[in-house]
Amino acid sequence: MTGPTDGPASTRTATPAATVVVVRDHVDGLQVLLQERALASDFVGGAWVFPGGKVDPRDAEVASERLGPVDLSAVHARLGAATPGETRALLVAAVRETFEEAGLLLGTTHGRPVTSDDLAADDVRATRQALADRASDHDWRPFLDERDVVLDVGALRPLAWWITPHGLHRRFSTRFFVTGLPVEQDPAGHDDVEMTGTVWETPAAALDAARRGDRMVIFPTRRVLESLEELPDVAAVLDHADHDRFDLRPILPLDRSRGCELLVQHPDGGPPVDV
Repeated sequence: MTGPTDGPASTRTATPAATVVVVRDHVDGLQVLLQERALASDFVGGAWVFPGGKVDPRDAEVASERLGPVDLSAVHARLGAATPGETRALLVAAVRETFEEAGLLLGTTHGRPVTSDDLAADDVRATRQALADRASDHDWRPFLDERDVVLDVGALRPLAWWITPHGLHRRFSTRFFVTGLPVEQDPAGHDDVEMTGTVWETPAAALDAARRGDRMVIFPTRRVLESLEELPDVAAVLDHADHDRFDLRPILPLDRSRGCELLVQHPDGGPPVDV
């Protein structure tokens, strides 16, 4: 499922990826889960983003009995993915990356919802660590079988589709999904590999921090936060998604770089902004 990353930057294919916007209700209003990418990362190091990552070819090979109820044909039509197999892989990648980076596992184990106690178990922690280990190529499918995990891919609603501008050394075609925080889970925290910080805050607070320069928040993340800013709670977000009120068109920002300053512009207009 991954695209080539060699050759001239201007011709690199965007790699399929999935990102999950986890939301929860709070006394301060709707909150989102944001994580800080490791400074050493070769892609937007230091930026505050939503958990996510590139699709692994094995994501399309997760057994059908490991997937919870979902209308794949309906999701496929909304995502605009190339094939139903790609849609399946994107959904699995979204759940896998959220588990790896945020310590949340959307699904059930032995027929009941996964809980924070489950996430603290030694075998679960070891699997998460193995997935995060950059020196390994871990296959988590045996873990799913051993724990009788069924992934709740049906809890993921499409939210946005952003494609990295041409010319960057790494490019992704990223589907954003949104889901509510599972009732019996709290995030176990960042993985200390790709992510080195975790925070819950309202979209407005996150945008204010970005405007003040307190946090680096890249263009697609800011636009997604803006799309959530006026929604009061999780129910409103999910209703918005279920009634196709989010823009699911593929968005390829235009590169408007000047010297060492990387700027991008939304295709619908507006002044170019920092990436």
